[in-house]
Amino acid sequence: MAAAPCYAGSPLAVGVQYARPLLTPGPAAAGAGACAAGDDATGCLGLARRVGRKAAGEGRNFMLSPLSLHAALTLVAAGANGETQAELLRFLGPASLDELRHAAVTRLVAALRGIPQTSFACGVWVDRRCALREEFADVAGAVYAAVAESVDFVSQVPEEARQRINDFVKDATKGLIGAVLPPGSVGSSTVAVLANALYFKGIWAQPFDPSTTFDAPFHLPDGTTVRAPFMTTTSRYEQQQYVAVFPGFRALKLPYSCKIGDQWHQTAYFYMLLLLPDDDHGLGDVYDKAVSAPGFIRKHTPVGKVPVGRLMVPKFKFTFELEASEEMQRLGVSRAFAGGDFSSRFAAGGGGASIAGVYHKATVEVDKEGTVAAAATAVAICFHQFGNAIPPVDFVADQPFLCTVVEERSSTMLLFGRVVNPLAE
Repeated sequence: MAAAPCYAGSPLAVGVQYARPLLTPGPAAAGAGACAAGDDATGCLGLARRVGRKAAGEGRNFMLSPLSLHAALTLVAAGANGETQAELLRFLGPASLDELRHAAVTRLVAALRGIPQTSFACGVWVDRRCALREEFADVAGAVYAAVAESVDFVSQVPEEARQRINDFVKDATKGLIGAVLPPGSVGSSTVAVLANALYFKGIWAQPFDPSTTFDAPFHLPDGTTVRAPFMTTTSRYEQQQYVAVFPGFRALKLPYSCKIGDQWHQTAYFYMLLLLPDDDHGLGDVYDKAVSAPGFIRKHTPVGKVPVGRLMVPKFKFTFELEASEEMQRLGVSRAFAGGDFSSRFAAGGGGASIAGVYHKATVEVDKEGTVAAAATAVAICFHQFGNAIPPVDFVADQPFLCTVVEERSSTMLLFGRVVNPLAE
């Protein structure tokens, strides 16, 4: 018997119009966390818009974690001062550090550490030439439970320090991400690296029938096709799914089970949302709206089940990585990359320090059982000087589509991306 999806209230109650917020935000938190929640074109979704367009032009699958990027850059902003901090706050959305720390998305990060199918780990590695200011260390520990470690980027081989950080990420993601820092990303001028790692394993509340998986054509953007494995369910006309039809596209919501073993947990509710354009020419338009229109994901998430005729969802697995410095500078963050003010971070003063690289990696696998995904972000900082009677609705994802893993109550996106070829890894 399939595990039932759970929503606000009773663990078996379905069809809720909109679930209540994960944590009811106070006045300062209202509208905060746009970078991860998808309510603003700036910040991490603005970054996703630029990077996704580039990947689309190259015919590549694309995936990143707005949540992981948001958490890493929030910690960077906490150690910055003056205009350096102001630019980072404009990028992230909230008007102040206080709003940033009390945003629902920030509190979701803390909640992830207590949910069986998720984990979130954060660390700060500081060169022994410097010392973290107590205030910054308190924020890193209190908000993200960050571990702090002193390393030697100078006398020891920098690659050894890089490997220690990558090992931290590998362990936190259960081996899904072996390395987030590429060779050469740290050196003798590196004074600190901030890194986090997100892990997610969700089991479908209504699993696909493994015996019905079959190969069928998937249409690529260039007009060619590949044969890909598709998942479906046993009953063709009696099944009901969370599907909604909008002008130019349709949406499929696939909830993850809230039951781990014999225990229900209701700290957060996750689902995958697939946005399928009516034709392959409409993907770009849907994508732009998803990363720019306020509240687009929440407004276009189906709220009720309807009868479904054909249901076809491809299995897919791929990894995407990027270095975000150039795109962040194009989005208005400049001082942090050129002699910024990070004096709130280092006891010896952080003037002349700058971000040397913002490295991000995300991996996702979707199959008949559910979703396993992980993401990591590392920021290296250097000194330059020291329903009824409803007709069946089809959802046949046999062409490029968008997908995102969302926390139900806060609408925070753990992962967001585009699948153009389910066979490409």
